[in-house]
Amino acid sequence: MNDLKALIAICRTALAGGNKAVSTLRKRRLTKEEKELLVAASHKLGTFHFCFVDPVARGCIRAGSKQFFDSNDHAYSTKYLEAFQSLCERGYVEYRSGKLFVLNSLGYERAARLTKS
Repeated sequence: MNDLKALIAICRTALAGGNKAVSTLRKRRLTKEEKELLVAASHKLGTFHFCFVDPVARGCIRAGSKQFFDSNDHAYSTKYLEAFQSLCERGYVEYRSGKLFVLNSLGYERAARLTKS
């Protein structure tokens, strides 16, 4: 399974509702990378795009207008891809179509709390 398919499945499972694990995940403190992704997406229609930019990398994430990829630093790109996966697992993101994901109302609320603090 490629990483795009895995992310789609994670988002759909988290949003299927009623999962205690999702509720527990939401209570955990967000990482710096998760916060950056939420805020960046919230400033630009809540959009995330999954990108294939390098044949070696698993992919990358663009949140709003900011791309979280560094061709010289795969660790950087991987951190943000994993942070995006965590946001999906927490139920803050929903899959739309193609390579497009968007914040849902919970994601927008969480981003708003970050920008106020």
